[in-house]
Amino acid sequence: MICPHCDKNLLQRSRSGHKCGYCGKHFALDPKVEGAGLHDVRLRRLTGKLTGAGELVCTVDQLRYATERRGRPAQAFRGSRGSAGCLGVLGVGALIGAMALKGVPIALLALVGAALLGLAVRQTVLADKPAPPREHTTRWTAGAFHDTVVPRWKKVYSALPAGLIEDALVRSDPPVADPAFVLLCPDRTVTAFLHANHYPQRHRALLVADLRAVPRGLPVVVLHDASPQGCLLVADARAEQPGRRVLDAGLPARAVLAAEHRSVVLRDPFRSPELQIRLERDAGWLNSSELAWYADGWWSPVAAVAPKRLMAIAVRAAERVLEPPARTPVQKSPVAPARPEEPAETRRRALAVGFLTWPEPNAEPKAGPNAGPSAGQHREGTP
Repeated sequence: MICPHCDKNLLQRSRSGHKCGYCGKHFALDPKVEGAGLHDVRLRRLTGKLTGAGELVCTVDQLRYATERRGRPAQAFRGSRGSAGCLGVLGVGALIGAMALKGVPIALLALVGAALLGLAVRQTVLADKPAPPREHTTRWTAGAFHDTVVPRWKKVYSALPAGLIEDALVRSDPPVADPAFVLLCPDRTVTAFLHANHYPQRHRALLVADLRAVPRGLPVVVLHDASPQGCLLVADARAEQPGRRVLDAGLPARAVLAAEHRSVVLRDPFRSPELQIRLERDAGWLNSSELAWYADGWWSPVAAVAPKRLMAIAVRAAERVLEPPARTPVQKSPVAPARPEEPAETRRRALAVGFLTWPEPNAEPKAGPNAGPSAGQHREGTP
């Protein structure tokens, strides 16, 4: 690790007792002691990235999620071809020894060799068989992170890095007198983050954690995890008061699947089957990939979303829920197409107005007081 004071690269023997062997100053975190590869320089770098160099105030739990591994864990299998190869070599060696060596019980070596070859065959057969799914949890629980990292940091530096605040110390802003909408979010970390950045006052929002606390008559924005419980919270909010505007601003499973290597993905192997049945019945907007992902027990916390992106989602949701509903365009009655005109009728109308007509060469001139002799006629007495 790097010493946060003198920038020296400290080996294990140079940093015993959380003290730099070069400058003699103490540091807060040792990746070999506190674990998860966390040390002072990394924590400061993560804090600066989360807060956007002071643009936002973030909570300790958001920092905890930033230290988590990304993506699903590697698939475990019941067998291993590497183990099969080693067992096969040992088994063949035992059989050869049984035939070559003297003074050794041949039957015992042959039995050992046969057993090893049998285990090698079993490992080969099971190499493509997935192991039973196991629980996949975070590296740090919320309690362990608050009880280990926070006290150590405060002991050395007296206060947390700038822009970082403990979740329990976030003070909720007084509720606005005339809220424009309700933001429903069961995650305490997310609501603490929004309160710390004065989201309710800036957007006239009422933040609640329980559907039963949502007042009637106000539009609702639901900010939830990518989990069956989060999706069903949207369905319950829509069913609780039909006709009320409910906007789903939660973390969609399709977004996690599209960028799974950058997402915190957890697994709950003890999820109730009834929850999945209800999800398929009430959350009709989910596609087959999302339903299969949930059926395998996976989920992703919305609190693990980068704070800057999380705030942008909440702000955009406030703008959308207050937009006037789009009007349905009025459908005009179709006009029957006109009957095609006959050629004879077209000619009659053209003749009536004199359109593109020429004098006929053999037509008789019209009689009149000023009419002259017709073509080919001569007056009397004219030669």
